[in-house]
Amino acid sequence: MMPSATQAPPQGGLRRNRDFQIFWIGETISLFGAEVSLLALPITALVVLGADAADLGLLRFAEYLPFLVLALPLGVLVDRRRRHPLLVIANAARALLVGAIPVLAALGWLTMSWLVVLATGIGTFTVLFDLCLMAYLPKFVASEDLLSANGRVSMSQAAAEVAGPGLFGLLVHWLSASLCLALNAGSYLVSVLSLLLIKRPEPEPTRVAGTPWQDLYDGLRFLVRSPLMRAVTIAGSLYNLAWAIFQTAFLVYMNRILGFNVGVVLAVGAAGGLAGAACAPWLTRRLPVGVTYLAAAAAIAIPALVIPAVSGQKAALALVVTALLVLMNGGLAIFSVLTATLRQSVTPDGLMGRVVAGYRALVFGGISLGGLVTAWLGAFAGPRAILWVAGLFFVAAVAPILLSPVPRLRGFGAGGRLLSGTEAPPE
Repeated sequence: MMPSATQAPPQGGLRRNRDFQIFWIGETISLFGAEVSLLALPITALVVLGADAADLGLLRFAEYLPFLVLALPLGVLVDRRRRHPLLVIANAARALLVGAIPVLAALGWLTMSWLVVLATGIGTFTVLFDLCLMAYLPKFVASEDLLSANGRVSMSQAAAEVAGPGLFGLLVHWLSASLCLALNAGSYLVSVLSLLLIKRPEPEPTRVAGTPWQDLYDGLRFLVRSPLMRAVTIAGSLYNLAWAIFQTAFLVYMNRILGFNVGVVLAVGAAGGLAGAACAPWLTRRLPVGVTYLAAAAAIAIPALVIPAVSGQKAALALVVTALLVLMNGGLAIFSVLTATLRQSVTPDGLMGRVVAGYRALVFGGISLGGLVTAWLGAFAGPRAILWVAGLFFVAAVAPILLSPVPRLRGFGAGGRLLSGTEAPPE
């Protein structure tokens, strides 16, 4: 018998949740494909179109512009429609847009203008998918399993980041960058299939009487008025701004100044994200959530300040820098898992899409702003100096957490209820 639309998600852990297992497999495959395309898109621009650094900067800006411009209106759409059909549409559209790039290249019709337009379209449907994902996951995952579910999705993301550079290197050796994009399109189709196999029906969203503008206002008001969400949003925006500055300067510093193999350093460093995502649920069972938040923030900020300061023999320097990058990625992964679970715990379902949209617009807007700051700094400062600036921004991101109620959080209670410092943790 089919479950009713109002039936609660299954209890007893994620291992017994068939729908989550199917979803997780499909999402993991698409994350690996997306990680390949993250490198294949600029490589296609370089090899096929002879793009320069300015072209690649424009391409990156086009990919993230939808997060800044379209996240809020798409968040209204997510709260007014069932999320499952939107997820299917988003990944089907990404498959079509990514698949169009190798076709245009084969026909000799690919231009930089076309690539920027397609990158903007891919970014748009990525925004839609991400907003729906955070709002849809609680529909088929029990509240007590949300932390583990978010951890597994983040762990898949980190695994893709670890294997992505190496996988792309092998694929581009055997194939071309354009054909790697064709494989990425196929990974999105696998995700579409996994979504179609989810059996649990999604209830119709609660009908709202307000206008879309009122919806936007309600979502932003909740995000601003909630002390917890306000703190993690400001911190997340500063972290992304700092990360955009750090990553660009780090690539130049490693490759041109120190002469390191950047792909190897990034791949090993991304292993920290895998470990962090896997450890986040374990840590919150043994430490208060607030303490874990502060530990994650310190694990990001301290290495960011140390990396431009270290010096020594090349081999030792490579080991130290890579170890610090592992620690940074681990802290970022833990911070992301805790923030996703916190957002799902404190946000009413009817506001979820709009709150996630506001969060994404502000946090991913930090990436765009970081790109502009890096371009400005690069005109008169070297990569090592820019790394110091990034480190200071990482330190500044700790302040919103320290000055908020976040450090007093004890844990995530039953039904997604947060436990403050005055409440006992669950047995």
